[in-house]
This record gives sequence, C-alpha cells and structure tokens, in this order.
Amino acid sequence: MGCARMGTKLIYEKTYRISMNDNSEGRADIDIYVDGAKTDSGSGAGIYSEQLNAQISVPLGTHTSVLQTELMGIMLGARIVAEREIGNKSIRILTDSKSAPLALDSCMVRSGLVWECRQTLKYVTQRNSVELCWIKGHSDNEGNERADEMAKRAGRALLGTRTGNHAFGRPLERTRKAIYP
Repeated sequence: MGCARMGTKLIYEKTYRISMNDNSEGRADIDIYVDGAKTDSGSGAGIYSEQLNAQISVPLGTHTSVLQTELMGIMLGARIVAEREIGNKSIRILTDSKSAPLALDSCMVRSGLVWECRQTLKYVTQRNSVELCWIKGHSDNEGNERADEMAKRAGRALLGTRTGNHAFGRPLERTRKAIYP
C-alpha cells in the first residue's frame, strides 16, 4: 500500500492548501469527500463526489490503521482527478480526519504513504487549485455521510474488491507513471 516507514525526507514545497477550520460551507468547482473506516472485519476508504458522479469503496484489509485509511481516501480522491485528466478547476478534498491533513502539512515525511499522497496532490496541483479541508464529522453533511458510508462498506468487503461506480478515467498504471516518473 505504500505505507512502509522510510528514511526521513524534508519536503518544504507544498502546492496545495490545508484548511483546519470547519470549511464545509466554502465553494469550489469540485468537492470530493473522503473518509476512512476500521470495522471488526477490516478497514477501507470511501470517496464521494456529486460533481464527479463518484461513490467508491476501497477495502484495505485488516492491518491498516485509521490514519492509513484516511490518507488512502485523500490519495484516491486526488487520483480520480488525475486519472480523469481534469484541469483548470478549484478542487476541495474534504475529510473529517484532523490527523491526515496534519501529516500532509508536516515538512518531515517518514511514511511512504504520506510521501505518495503528497506526490499525488502535487501532480494534481499542476493543473488545478487544490485545498484539503477538515470538516466536522457526523454533523449532517450529506457528502461526508456518503463518504463515511462508502468507507464502512469497504471495511466490510473483501480485500481486492472495489464497489460503487469506479469513476476512474484512465488505467491506474498510466496515472502512476505520470505522477511518479
């Protein structure tokens, strides 16, 4: 999954913005709600975007931490934008996790998953304006509730399956090669 520890990298460049004020009322061309969940049977990430017609559940197995599920949700939300080759848009990725945006805001990167997520966001910001926003969870925000539902569904599903409309526009390998040349 890309979550292994790695030597510390210092990365001062950040091409996306992070907002830790409950920013659920803001405006963007595209809102992508992401969430992670850990259930008794497994863990998963959920992505929901009305503008992209995306409802995705991605099972992540049984040995994934809550932080890893949240980071995977953010990274997969950004990958949808990359794979659909979306450009010239303002994009908000909204999460009810405080720890994931803080990990992505730190200039000291020790996790392969954090590094991969930052690289994906950096790639998306080459063609778009991206803001990662914290929103209050379980506060009757429809987008957040849908992402939460998709994440819980993924936590109950078998590893290696993906449910919902996949919303990806080009093969994942082609996108990986573009993000990580």
